[in-house]
Order: sequence, then structure tokens, then C-alpha cells
Amino acid sequence: MSIEVTSGHDLRSAVEPVNPPSEKSVKPAVLAPKRGDPLPPSNAPLRDTFAGLQARANAGDAAAASRLFRDVNRCSRLRGSEWKNSGASDDLTSKKTEGMTPEQLRTYQILLDAMELRQQGVRESQNFCDDASQAMLDSLVPNIAQAARLGDEDARACYLGRGPLYDSRSLIDHPDALQTYRSDAKSMIDAGLAAGDWRVVDLLQQAYEPGAQGLLAGVVGTDPVQHYRYLKLYRLGAEQHRVAQLDRQIAAAAANLTPAQVAEADEWAQSNLQNFRGPSTAGTPQGWEACAFAGN
Repeated sequence: MSIEVTSGHDLRSAVEPVNPPSEKSVKPAVLAPKRGDPLPPSNAPLRDTFAGLQARANAGDAAAASRLFRDVNRCSRLRGSEWKNSGASDDLTSKKTEGMTPEQLRTYQILLDAMELRQQGVRESQNFCDDASQAMLDSLVPNIAQAARLGDEDARACYLGRGPLYDSRSLIDHPDALQTYRSDAKSMIDAGLAAGDWRVVDLLQQAYEPGAQGLLAGVVGTDPVQHYRYLKLYRLGAEQHRVAQLDRQIAAAAANLTPAQVAEADEWAQSNLQNFRGPSTAGTPQGWEACAFAGN
């Protein structure tokens, strides 16, 4: 069973508050925050900004919601960054330089400089995330969803593409997040199409394809006609270097449809192209990651 998507959905009715951690786990830094107030300094520790940003996001402040999910994501991913950088640093510094040619030594120095920059970034994140509670980190997916409801395009692509699976450990403790994803997906699809977001088009053409896996595929259901429709729209906006491959995909998809279905889908794609700006493939290169937002 497929979901029919429209455009122009009013997101204001879809905004739901994210429950913040208990007062014991958060030290509020902002009293009675108001929409439109300046955001905290970018380097302010999460422990000091979380409560105020969460309250503003819950109240529908899009800027606060966008800032919050990125800050929480930064701290949620810190442990993995520490582990990877520590291992890479040990491997690099353990190499012996005796016998290296001048060219090899220059390359080695470049690698050391790059490693130092990465380690500096980790140290900055450690200071930023110091004393951030587990309850704050567990709010990551709900805050991505809230930012998506409020129109953040990066959050919307991530939430549609991965949903609560973006933080699968938290999903174990909050299985109801799957139902929330199901109820949110249609309004976010509508909003993305109304905004001319090519990422949503690409996600849909993949999700509708017969045999597709993933949460979005589970929500919209297999539909060869819808798959062809969004694939054709994506193709109409493609850069020249992607056209040949997309044409092969379109030919394969059309082989399973009637001539009437193909004609109707082609007309739909052409008429909806005017809602989009720029190349479809510019922001969605092959293998693009839906959750590759800044700071990830």
C-alpha cells in the first residue's frame, strides 16, 4: 500500500514537544527563553545551553531546534571520534622514519599535521560536551525530528532516510519512536516536496522501488508507478554526467509499466519540475548520506 503525497502541508500542526531530561540532569542556562532571542555562543558547553535550547525548540523556535540537534549529535558521536582518532594516532606515531626518502618524510609530516588538527577538534568537542548527561544524548532522534518538523532540510533528510535507526541504541529503550516516525513521515515528505528539496525526491524514488529496504520503504510501500514517477522527476533535474545511468534506470523501471502509466508519470514529472531549483544531482551525488549534516 503506498502513501499519496501532496505539497504545501502546514507544519505548524505537526510540531510536538520533545520532553527534556529531568531537572536533576540539566543545569538551565536560560530563563524564560523567547523565540527570536539570540542563540548561545557556539562554543558554550552543551550542559549550559541544553535546557534553554530545548524549551525554545519545543515552543517552535526553528533556529534553536536546528542548533540543538547538531550540538547533541556532536556530543553523541564524540566517543566514537575519540576511539578512532586514538587508534589512528597510535598507528601513525609508531611508524619509524629511519630510511624514509625526503618525499616520504614530507608526506609523513602532512599526515602528522592533519592528525593534530583532528585531535584539536576532538579536544574542543571534549570541552564542549563535558558533563553532558546521557539523558541529553538520548534526545538526539526526537530533536532531529523536531527540527525536521520546523523545516530544517538537513534534519528532514536525515529523519526520513534513517529515522530512529540513526541512534539504534536509544531505539531499544524507546520503541515507540517507530510509530512517531510513521506518523511524521507523510507531513515531512509533503513539506520537502513543497520546498523543492531534491533529497526528498531521491529518497522517495529509492523507497518506492520494488525490493527496497529501510524505514521509509516500509512506510510508503512498494509502488512501481511512484518509483518511476520520482525517478523521472529526478532525471529531469540531473546534471549531464548522471543522465546516461539514470536513463538506464528509467528504461528498466518503465518496462514494468503500461504505456498509459508511463505517459501519465512523465507528464506529472514535467509539470512538477518547476517546483525545484538547481540540479537534482548536485546535492545528492552517488552514495550520498542522508545524515551527513554539518558536524556529523
